[in-house]
Amino acid sequence: MNELSWTLERTPGRVVVSVAGALTVSTAPKLQDALVPLLADADVTLDLTELAFVDSSGLTVFIAAYKAGVRHGTTATLSHVPDFLARVLRVTGLGTLLPTSDEVGPPAR
Repeated sequence: MNELSWTLERTPGRVVVSVAGALTVSTAPKLQDALVPLLADADVTLDLTELAFVDSSGLTVFIAAYKAGVRHGTTATLSHVPDFLARVLRVTGLGTLLPTSDEVGPPAR
């Protein structure tokens, strides 16, 4: 299985986190630890263009990002969601919590 990597691109009030590889039980905690603090003072867009796989532990990262955004008045947006993940978000109902976009900027409101 692929390892997970990510890069950060900061602009005023927004951070784009480009994620690549597999978001699994072994990689999810590292991404969550990096992601949640960013939401304390900025909106975050997760660019998932290069995401190859997500297990249930990976879904907890998205839930933690959503909760951190609610707590701090910021937003976590999923961008370029792969088809396999879009289906999971739809089936689990997480798609109603997490805004998605085909853009890397903020979602349409």
